[in-house]
Order: sequence, then C-alpha cells, then structure tokens
Amino acid sequence: MKLNHLDLQVPDVRAAAQFFERHFDLEISSNPNSPAIVILSDRHGFTLVLQRMKDAQATYPEGFHIGFLIDDEAEVRRHHARLLAEGIGPISDLIQNNRGLMFYCTGPGSVTIEVSCRRRPGPDRRE
Repeated sequence: MKLNHLDLQVPDVRAAAQFFERHFDLEISSNPNSPAIVILSDRHGFTLVLQRMKDAQATYPEGFHIGFLIDDEAEVRRHHARLLAEGIGPISDLIQNNRGLMFYCTGPGSVTIEVSCRRRPGPDRRE
C-alpha cells in the first residue's frame, strides 16, 4: 500500500500554497487561484492537498506537524537561516540530538513544520 496524499485544512488556501511552493519547493499541480483547494507535489511521489478550513475555530492537535527531510546538515542550516531572514515564524533554534539536526517553524494556518537531516550511522553506531 502506498500513501496517496496528506490533506491539510487551512484558512487561506492560496497563501498556504504560495508558502509551501516558495519555502519547501513544492509545485502547484492544480488551479493556483482556487480559494477552496490547491494540490501540490514534491515531484517525487508526495502530494500535499490544501483545503479551505470549514471551521475557523478548529486547531491541529498538540504535537501535530509535517516533516521535510533534507540530506545534508549544511542545507538544514541554510534553510533555517533563509526562513529567519524572511521573517517566517515562529521558528525554533536549530536542535541537534541523537536523531540528527532539525528545527520547527509555523506556517500559514498554524501548521507546525519540521525540517531535519537524519544522523547518519557511524561505524560504531547501530540504528
């Protein structure tokens, strides 16, 4: 079985689509001007669907987030610096732990986003 898509409910579909297109290299594959639904792709098989939130009071559960994986720690650092420079926020500091290097930011519609690079196993590590 293959995961088909992730559907996020956001108050402003167009703003969220532009955010993911600009900052996370997703490509809009549907009508970019639709206020109701926009479909984006990472060109590697992942589809993100953004739909207009029907309940303006609805919120995502605590801890809910989506994650983007980057192959290289230097790119995580560059992405963090770029988002900070553009005033995207809130944004966490860089976090280094046993899983790797990561940070979290908040996108349109209060969607929490993780950007990370997994720690590569060394010769003495078992993963």
